[in-house]
Amino acid sequence: MRKNISAAIAVFLLAACGGKEASAPPPAPAQAVQGALAPAGDRIGLPDGGWFTWGFAEKPKLGTAIMKVQVYDKAGTRATPYEVIGEYGMPSMRYHDSGPVKFQLNRKGDYLLPVNIVMAGEWEVLIRLIEGKEKIYEGKVLFTI
Repeated sequence: MRKNISAAIAVFLLAACGGKEASAPPPAPAQAVQGALAPAGDRIGLPDGGWFTWGFAEKPKLGTAIMKVQVYDKAGTRATPYEVIGEYGMPSMRYHDSGPVKFQLNRKGDYLLPVNIVMAGEWEVLIRLIEGKEKIYEGKVLFTI
């Protein structure tokens, strides 16, 4: 009896799929993100031999957290050759996403981005370094509130 029910369900599912066998969903498109960034404060190499670091001014919590990016040339001096763009949001709830937001440059040469954290959970910030019209680097930071 169980075999008959299982066979009936299989025939029904096959008919519901238009006579084709059900297949796995197509793979997700490859992301253009180079990957998760190194921990806060660690050097992240750039193609021109320079590097950058990232971090938060304070430990992120509900409200506004300030993310800071510092860029250095290959000689180790502070540099500001890039436009730095950030996007932040909750991976599980994309309606909290900010969309692209330009980091603001302060007098010290730090790139700053206010990240508005509206609820507890897992958050991500996508950082893009752009020179002219060319994307030099892209990576993401994951953190939990």
